[in-house]
Amino acid sequence: MTVKLFPIPVRGMGTAEIESLPSYIHRAAYNHGIFVGELLRFAGRQVRRDATYQGRLENTPKYLQNHEILRSNKLSDYLVDVFEHLTGQDLSGTYASVLSTAFNRSSHEIVEGFRWCPECIDEMLALGEEPYFKLIWHFRAISVCPIHRSTLLQACDHCGCKQTSYRRVRPLHICQGCGKPISYRKAPVSGESAMPTWMNAGRDVLQLVSDLQKYGKSSLPEDGLVTSVNQLFDHYWRLDKEDKFYELLSRDKLLSVVHYGRRLCLNDARKLSFRLGISLYDLISGNAANTTPLLAIDDYCPFPDSFRDPVRREVRNHDAILQKLIALSASDQDDEPMSLKATARWLGVSVGYIEYRFPVQVKQITSRYRHFKQTEHLKKIYLAQRRSLEYFLSESEGGAPKSRKQAYRFLKAETGLPKWVLKKAIQTAYNAMS
Repeated sequence: MTVKLFPIPVRGMGTAEIESLPSYIHRAAYNHGIFVGELLRFAGRQVRRDATYQGRLENTPKYLQNHEILRSNKLSDYLVDVFEHLTGQDLSGTYASVLSTAFNRSSHEIVEGFRWCPECIDEMLALGEEPYFKLIWHFRAISVCPIHRSTLLQACDHCGCKQTSYRRVRPLHICQGCGKPISYRKAPVSGESAMPTWMNAGRDVLQLVSDLQKYGKSSLPEDGLVTSVNQLFDHYWRLDKEDKFYELLSRDKLLSVVHYGRRLCLNDARKLSFRLGISLYDLISGNAANTTPLLAIDDYCPFPDSFRDPVRREVRNHDAILQKLIALSASDQDDEPMSLKATARWLGVSVGYIEYRFPVQVKQITSRYRHFKQTEHLKKIYLAQRRSLEYFLSESEGGAPKSRKQAYRFLKAETGLPKWVLKKAIQTAYNAMS
């Protein structure tokens, strides 16, 4: 029998304040009284048993990061299908699917983890509403709350916890680390620290989210952005002002759209819509030439600071990192080795960087870690088998009945070994003693 989940409504549905998909999953896990990972695995098992489920099927990962499910991909589409089926709620607007459908790859436009406005959290509590994390807070372009003009936080100002733990033991407005409210801010917002109303704070992206909630993603035609750029090119060509067209962005990028149908990334699309004086939605809907009142202007405003490219190449000392890797590989072999992910975190680099730069060391790290895990796995099996036999032998000598259930309870409390290891060892020992 398929078990449904509680019909937890999405917060802010139909507005620019809509809840993000990671927030919904974390909030649902807390309301069901289980950890996030347990909720994901449970949901995956349920839809596989449900003959009425018509959505896609994917392998549920053991762990996922928030930014991985905030754009349209197999995983995010799968999770939306699953939770829509099990909760009966519409989750289509809870992730930035437009980044993958309307724009070219915009990998740095979504920040990692959660961000929030403490003042917004306080207002939700004052209104008696359940706090949540908004989708707009995940966009790098929006670093300031559009309502309170205050800087968004990305970690608890009490303890520095980033609220991404899968062990969701407290509601979203309470820090998962120290248990204090995340609405606390060390430096309270004042008139001097608030962002001036006339400064751009990613309001074009905010308006895009609002328009998508209002009209829906299905209202966008395929290659709408390419259509808009082609219309603009034809317009300037007829006016014999082709040079002014290239000033909108850059000649190479614009011609790649016109001649090859390539899409722009979100940051370039923002620059183009800003220069034209139109919304991002009008640009990607293929309606730019029909809405802009500034097609024939000769001067353009400079780009605001929030339009600057977010990607900054980081210069690393490859030799110094290599020496650290060599020293790590030569360290005491009796110690528990670090995994490749833990090694990358210790070095302050990405896993991809290590794999690309130091394949030999990567092979050593993964081989050593795999051997350690296999050894630990065998130790658990041997311990479970030995203690199971000892348990049944001692029970037999004392004349007490042999109970597999009692054996499991006793050995679980004594050894703390995983359930599957103990049960298999107990069954083997029970059969041997029978």
